Amino acid sequence: MKRRTKEQIRKLMLTIGMSIVAVFWMMPVAAGFFTSFKSNQEVKMFSEYKNIIPRTWTLDNYQYVLNYAALPIQKLLLNSFIVCIACVVFTLVLCTLSAYAFERFDFPKKETLFWILFALSAIPNVVALVPQYSMYSSMGWINQLPSIIAPNIADVFSIYLIRQFMKGIPKELDECAKIDGANELTILRKIIVPLLTPVLTMVAIFKFSDVWNDFLWPSIAISTPDHYTITPALNLLNNAYRDTGRVERSLASCVLAMIPTLIIFIIFRKRFLEGLDITAGIKG
Repeated sequence: MKRRTKEQIRKLMLTIGMSIVAVFWMMPVAAGFFTSFKSNQEVKMFSEYKNIIPRTWTLDNYQYVLNYAALPIQKLLLNSFIVCIACVVFTLVLCTLSAYAFERFDFPKKETLFWILFALSAIPNVVALVPQYSMYSSMGWINQLPSIIAPNIADVFSIYLIRQFMKGIPKELDECAKIDGANELTILRKIIVPLLTPVLTMVAIFKFSDVWNDFLWPSIAISTPDHYTITPALNLLNNAYRDTGRVERSLASCVLAMIPTLIIFIIFRKRFLEGLDITAGIKG
């Protein structure tokens, strides 16, 4: 009984602590969201009004951002979607194939090779910026979307997640399929991949969010507005709006940039949470 009470108290304290962290994390996000619906006059009067929620709601900031001709946000969002979807598709295909090879095939020094790759992934990406730029420049990809897509088509961490989840799928299923005449590709496509849906969803969300929010490399690789993705373009938009004292327009553009990733997480949150159990390929 005492043990159960202690467990309940521990869970309650953990819930309270996480709730406090969530509130502090959400405060600046909520403040930015509400400010994006304020008029410029109300923003300038914040020191007097002390109000987070707008006294008078307006959509003028969003209308201005959506009609800003110098950096059309619709084109920026389209570029971001093209890059993100391409990166997600490549990552799911290549990382699933790699994880299947590491988990189901036996070859010399398999584990050593895997952990060497995992260790190399710890090297900061900034180390490779100069040779990466030089390589893509020689290929004629600079200022083109492929220069942003190529560095993000696979990553070792995604391979690790998929492989760990795959460990929970009994190998007896593979053996039964082979008895029925299935080859490796058929086993992967018809047996393994359907069972990997939760972790593949999680990997897809991670990759989409990571590429969507990437700032450094797209800022270096792209210099023409027609090929900008949303995150580096936000920096230019924010500078332009701050120079004119229109911080509410800057926040409106940031809110628009947040919406796609938020919608994707809401739609796939159940699968995402299932994918967090990386050792459970099959429950039972």
